[in-house]
Amino acid sequence: MRPAHAFTFRTISRIASLGIVAAFLWACASPAQTLNPTAQATGSPSPATSVLGATASASTKPGVTVSIVAAGDIACDPAHNVGTPKDCDQAATAAEIGQLNPTAVLTLGDNQYEDGTLAAFQAVFDKTWGAYKSIMHPAIGNHEYLTKGATGYFTYFGVPAYYSYDLGDWHMIALDSECSAGGLGGCQAGSPQERWLLADLAAHPSTCTLVYWHEPRFSSGEHQDATQMSTIWADLVAAHVSVVLSGHNHDYERFVPLDAAGAPDPTGVTEFVVGTGGKNHYGFTVPPLTGEVVRNDTSFGVIDMTLGPGSYSWKFVPAPGYTFTDSGSANCVG
Repeated sequence: MRPAHAFTFRTISRIASLGIVAAFLWACASPAQTLNPTAQATGSPSPATSVLGATASASTKPGVTVSIVAAGDIACDPAHNVGTPKDCDQAATAAEIGQLNPTAVLTLGDNQYEDGTLAAFQAVFDKTWGAYKSIMHPAIGNHEYLTKGATGYFTYFGVPAYYSYDLGDWHMIALDSECSAGGLGGCQAGSPQERWLLADLAAHPSTCTLVYWHEPRFSSGEHQDATQMSTIWADLVAAHVSVVLSGHNHDYERFVPLDAAGAPDPTGVTEFVVGTGGKNHYGFTVPPLTGEVVRNDTSFGVIDMTLGPGSYSWKFVPAPGYTFTDSGSANCVG
């Protein structure tokens, strides 16, 4: 007859083994998390979580050339998005994304007018640009904050107010330029977002870094310069960031590399304003600024960028019916 203690030992061993196997199978079947535990990848972040930064896992491996498409000021309000209004071309720019087949899509704020409610996102944005949500990395704009706490934006996208991730050899950072909204605590030196940014830049000393937000530091468009971003701009210059993308002014602008004060400097940051995603255009209010080499306020479209190891290229791709374009290439400054 088998001893009682042997039966107990073998039984417990088999149960433990089955538990290990079951845990392994469950882990393999579970989806990988995109963001680390300091941010919520899906659902509606709490007000506290929504202003925390996070670093996402790499989307592609180093050494791989990737492409992005970006624009801001995109989807008209559902009440205005009827018939064929001339200032609601979000469907046309969304169709361009499908033709360009990018690695990632960046939105540059004011993604959904007029006040960024969840219902509005679901009615217009989701049916156009929302087709690419699985590869989308958004930034928030002032119109999203017209809904208290920007709950429509945070619920729809499920991202923090600012965060970072990697694409190929590029480090990508999305920031919040609505410095006095949503409990952000400002964008000045020592603010929570600025402290997070400095730590993130130090932790990711990439040769090539691209940063994007809504309100442009420099612009000759209707809203002109976003001076609240001056400290952050200086931080990016000091860190040798290569590119900044923004929207807010409903136009396209490109600058030569600029230093912290906005003067041309080959080791500075190159800024693109791409507020051409579909909402009506704004005219320019002042002559071209120092270092501003290209501008257009009549064409809807997107910027298509190829990000390679050590360099990048860009092309403004106009929506059907428009002819303006701009293209070029440059080396990273990091």
